[in-house]
Amino acid sequence: MDDTTQPIGPPSPAPPPPGDPAAAPHLPSSPTSTSYLPADPVSVSLTSRLLRMVLVGAAGLVLLLVGLAWDAVLHARDPGLAAEEGVFALSNPGHLLAGIGIALVAVGLAGALAVLVLQARGLRPRSTPARFGVAGAMLTLALVAGGTGVWAAGAGGHDHDPAAAHDPLSHVHDSATAAEAGTGGDANGPETAEHTHGPNVPEVAAATDEERAQAEALWKASAANAEQWRDPDAAAAAGFRFKDKDEAGPERRVRFLHVPNPAWRADVRVLDPARPETLVYWDGPGDRLTLVGVMYTAARGASGPAIGGPITRWHDHESCRDPATRAKLGRPVNGACPEGQVYRRSGEMMHVWFTDDLATAFARRAPLTALRAANS
Repeated sequence: MDDTTQPIGPPSPAPPPPGDPAAAPHLPSSPTSTSYLPADPVSVSLTSRLLRMVLVGAAGLVLLLVGLAWDAVLHARDPGLAAEEGVFALSNPGHLLAGIGIALVAVGLAGALAVLVLQARGLRPRSTPARFGVAGAMLTLALVAGGTGVWAAGAGGHDHDPAAAHDPLSHVHDSATAAEAGTGGDANGPETAEHTHGPNVPEVAAATDEERAQAEALWKASAANAEQWRDPDAAAAAGFRFKDKDEAGPERRVRFLHVPNPAWRADVRVLDPARPETLVYWDGPGDRLTLVGVMYTAARGASGPAIGGPITRWHDHESCRDPATRAKLGRPVNGACPEGQVYRRSGEMMHVWFTDDLATAFARRAPLTALRAANS
């Protein structure tokens, strides 16, 4: 035995036989869970800002569609609404919603574009003045877009009544009945200055006490006597002639149906509340006729008696007609008709409307707001 001492310990394990899995080299175990890189804060911020702008634009689009639908329903229920309201009327909730919707759509699109442009240039408005500048620019764009959109919608989409396209002053007569009554309204021709007749509502304060009393007496007597003809059948039995509204022309809807009494037009009575020459009916939704006034007519070539001074004002109509059929072809320009047409001037006429005040009762053109209030 040599002098070398060996440490005493457990014997070394025998090497595994070839082919044993234990013979494979020992490798460090891999993690059991998959790890991800943290998200880029810049990308998260960009996505968040774009999403906010898209949501703003989407909300605007919804409001725009709701506003247009609301406006369409209002005009379908009231064909005369287009002649009364302006392009952007706050009294029409459809207009208001459409305007807000267009503004929000503009803000959403402009905001998204601004976010992308600033991100591409590596810029971001961090200071308060810079943020106010961006917000002010977006607000200006929204106001311009909203105003322009509402104006365009109103100018192009509010011709719900074909007659209103030629008669923005809402003085519409049925072409068939008006021709017979000698009160031809504007069914086909363009509007001209001769048809404006001056201010619509008279200046009641300019009348004397006696003139005001006379006008008020005519107004009240006209309304009281006309009650017997509120039913169109009763009016027809009394000699008032209703014409088929289809005769007014294709796709034309009459708002105010003027129904004449030929026998009373031929008599010599003027301003007789018991024998008015014409009844005026409002042609409402569902073809419902509501009596809203009468029209008195003077003899052709004669002036109507102004018993109420500046309150009881008369007017007439000029027209250009076919010499063979007497059908109205349009309005004269500067008092002259085109070659081959005959100039015609009607007798003087005056409306008395069944409203709740003296001024609108003697309006030359239909006082729509006052008539709605009186017949609501």
